[in-house]
Amino acid sequence: MLQTAGLVALAVAMILTVYDLRVSLLPQTCSECQHCRERAETERLTQERLAREYARKNGFDHGDDDDR
Repeated sequence: MLQTAGLVALAVAMILTVYDLRVSLLPQTCSECQHCRERAETERLTQERLAREYARKNGFDHGDDDDR
């Protein structure tokens, strides 16, 4: 039982370490400088484009859902 708990704790620690390393590679952002605002706007536009493509690909882009 203790050995299994140790393996689970090790796996959780490895996952948290990988997540922490990934987050540390992301650049820091601020709300004041033009560069960060442009990057945020670019990211927003990219996510919006991906959402539209996903909706179109899966048939969710019918616009108005009211079929009256």
